[in-house]
Amino acid sequence: MKQNKTFPRFFAIFLLLLAILFIIIIYTFYNAKGISYFSDASEACNNCHVMNEVYDDYLKGPHAQKVKGEPRATCNDCHLPHNFISKWIAKAESGVGHAYAFTFKLNDLPPNLNATQKSKEMIQNNCMSCHTDMASHAINATMKKGANEPLRCVSCHVGVGHKQGM
Repeated sequence: MKQNKTFPRFFAIFLLLLAILFIIIIYTFYNAKGISYFSDASEACNNCHVMNEVYDDYLKGPHAQKVKGEPRATCNDCHLPHNFISKWIAKAESGVGHAYAFTFKLNDLPPNLNATQKSKEMIQNNCMSCHTDMASHAINATMKKGANEPLRCVSCHVGVGHKQGM
């Protein structure tokens, strides 16, 4: 009986392509400083050149001021949920989305990144969480005349974290 050599060849080609894909993923992860994204350091958010201006704004703002050697708030403190599991889910979603955009949609990227509706809600919740003592005594001007949605903290406190992106 003659052996079918098609299956072993197909399997070998599949393994070779899988190995090449794995090498490309490892190279990209290394080149993009992927390990840094597992930290809470704001410097990791500046790995991409499109974030230079936003990161510079952050460094000039009050949240980057150091208290006992640590910034008052990191990018993650404002842009991600504080609950452990929710934080890592949001971080993974954001990371995959950014990786996809910077890999396959590089020519379509806007000059300044803007927060999504989901991000705006996280940021608002985090403002309220960290500044409850002040926010609870603020006048509740939740609606501008003729507006369709409530005011957010950044409606008045523009540029507290950074100037672009809201």
